[in-house]
Amino acid sequence: MLVAALFGGASVAGAQEKRSFASVLSYQTVRVADGIYAFITPEERSGFQAGNSIAIVGDDGVLIVDSGNLPVMTRRQIAEVRKLTDKPVRYLVNTHWHPDHTLGNAEYRAAFPNIVIVSTAATRMNMVARMPVYFDQMRSFAPTDTLMRKMLAEGKTPKGTPLSEAQRVMWKLNVDDYAEFFPEVMKGRLEAPNLVFDDSLTIMLGARAVKIVHPGRGNTAGDAYIYVPDAKTVMTGDLLTMPAPFAFGSFLGDWVKDLDQVKSLNATSIVPGHGMVQHDYQYLDLVRELLVYTREKVHDAVLQGLSLEETRKRVDLTEFRNRFSGGDLVRADGFNSWFVPIGVERAYDEAKFLIEGPIPRK
Repeated sequence: MLVAALFGGASVAGAQEKRSFASVLSYQTVRVADGIYAFITPEERSGFQAGNSIAIVGDDGVLIVDSGNLPVMTRRQIAEVRKLTDKPVRYLVNTHWHPDHTLGNAEYRAAFPNIVIVSTAATRMNMVARMPVYFDQMRSFAPTDTLMRKMLAEGKTPKGTPLSEAQRVMWKLNVDDYAEFFPEVMKGRLEAPNLVFDDSLTIMLGARAVKIVHPGRGNTAGDAYIYVPDAKTVMTGDLLTMPAPFAFGSFLGDWVKDLDQVKSLNATSIVPGHGMVQHDYQYLDLVRELLVYTREKVHDAVLQGLSLEETRKRVDLTEFRNRFSGGDLVRADGFNSWFVPIGVERAYDEAKFLIEGPIPRK
């Protein structure tokens, strides 16, 4: 969520790109390859959005990758799949547990009662455990939403200081997105996977093979990527997200190895969990470089005995923020919110464990 960064000052430098923002209830359909269609959601900017979903059409059925979190959008995508093919949706794969990729499962179950919903065991476990917390988080944003609206109307903070340009832009995006998003997301309900796997699974859609691989921990404990060899297309889930990586609950060292495994596929089309379809590995390489740099700098700080707060001050990610954002205010704020504080903390915890081992029980 951007909220933590917003109330931390939102002092992002750089001019905002002149562009309009699509409704969080919208998406665009992209033909990725023969029989593969991606439903691409608007660029992430506020935390109140759905992830990408993909339809893979085979000879005797369809496999869906991720289902979004807004039932109204998921139903529109189901209707579109039915226009694309008369074959039934037989499988739905959840790449990881995040609600913006899984909360639409129930809509697919309603439309295709015999559907098999697939994930890693860790993904299923986290879905079941964390979904109630997610709904509580959505409700708990209401007081912040009210405060943001008050400050936007008055043009100043509660302390009386004028709002900065970054605060005006980002808070307006948050309240607008939340107004559209909240009533729709609260209509969702948990539909957990009914088939789990450990390492890999190949599903045959007639002659078309769909490979589902759990490379290990990465962005979450249970990430899976999906590869269609005959189309040289890979779907990464949140191992890749644009315009910035999401570090919440991540394992940076394993994440680097996962990206190397994805790159080794030499796919010609890469569909990220958020963002537009890629046709080269330039963005993946940038994410990998960021993860490696963060781990190395944090590891050095831990070796020097620095605290987490001291490490946060030591590790300067300004250059990476500029490379990810290209000077765009909204993207820069996203980088500061989604990666910087949590990424450093996750790298710090990892380094402490590697250097000092588990915390002894008292």
